[in-house]
Amino acid sequence: MNKKWAIAALGLLASASALASGRHDYRRYDDDTYDGFYLGVSAGQLIYKEEGLNTIHPTVALFRFGKEFSPYIALEGRIGTGLSDDDADGFRVDTRAIYGGYLKGMLPLAPTFSLYGLAGVSGLDLERNYYKQRTSESGLSFGAGADWELGGGAALNLEWIRLISDGNNAGYDYTADQLTFGVNWKF
Repeated sequence: MNKKWAIAALGLLASASALASGRHDYRRYDDDTYDGFYLGVSAGQLIYKEEGLNTIHPTVALFRFGKEFSPYIALEGRIGTGLSDDDADGFRVDTRAIYGGYLKGMLPLAPTFSLYGLAGVSGLDLERNYYKQRTSESGLSFGAGADWELGGGAALNLEWIRLISDGNNAGYDYTADQLTFGVNWKF
């Protein structure tokens, strides 16, 4: 990942966390108007590592939707696509589609900050300029992240997720991770 992008994202997260820390009424589980639904968007990089190749980082964007059942558990669905491809040493990878469904376990550490873990099933549709040019893989997926609540139902998040653990491209094993930064809105 580009170091400038990472530093800018961390700076934005720290600023948002500092601004949000002055209020403590963002978690509205006892409020009758909150039904637990949320929507979000994220952008970041796919981290594609194939045996014998340097790591390739196509840019991706995701739309997420979910339902929180308590401050500790939620179900979440996602769908996304690639925004740009990337190459290393002439080997190009483009993300055509990303999709998944997850059980999300959350650990609120403060009124405006929580860590979470994800486990579920994901799928990835890739296009390459070598070997199997177009491939779709799916399987068990897991990840971790953090949410910083800003108020008014908005929250920033930073997340890493392992999409594909045991992919195979014409006999060469690969993994696909995703690192994203995004925003969610609770209704």
